[in-house]
Amino acid sequence: MTDHAAVDSVARAEIEFRDQLLGKGWPDARHVAELVGTPLEQAETAYTIQARATGALLGVWSAPLHRFIYPDFQFSSSGALMQDVARLLAALPTNRDDPGGWRRAFWLYSPHPLLNDQTPADVFATAPLRVVEVAADEFLSDPEATW
Repeated sequence: MTDHAAVDSVARAEIEFRDQLLGKGWPDARHVAELVGTPLEQAETAYTIQARATGALLGVWSAPLHRFIYPDFQFSSSGALMQDVARLLAALPTNRDDPGGWRRAFWLYSPHPLLNDQTPADVFATAPLRVVEVAADEFLSDPEATW
């Protein structure tokens, strides 16, 4: 396979994975506002924009919907925002590196060897601090420290 073909293959795989994640029906800003009890008139503006900007909430850009949607791992079964989401997002690569949020979403929804090949998103529901620890080890640790 040529380098160009390999790049095309990777790009196709990323698109397929993104489309698979989009198919999960993650909530948009209006639904998030309902979940967390924010007045609906603020739904598309203040709450989710501020929460994304401060690192309290992960949004991923949905081109088909022309808006951000919010991965479900961040919410408890009752709909409340999970307590350790901001800690996890602080350990993941910054929004400057990932304005659409997809790099983070791909990591969160891909099996991870340090989590017994479960996805960080699945493990976060029952062991959020373990996922934060794995993310910090992967993204915040000094690569020279292992030498």
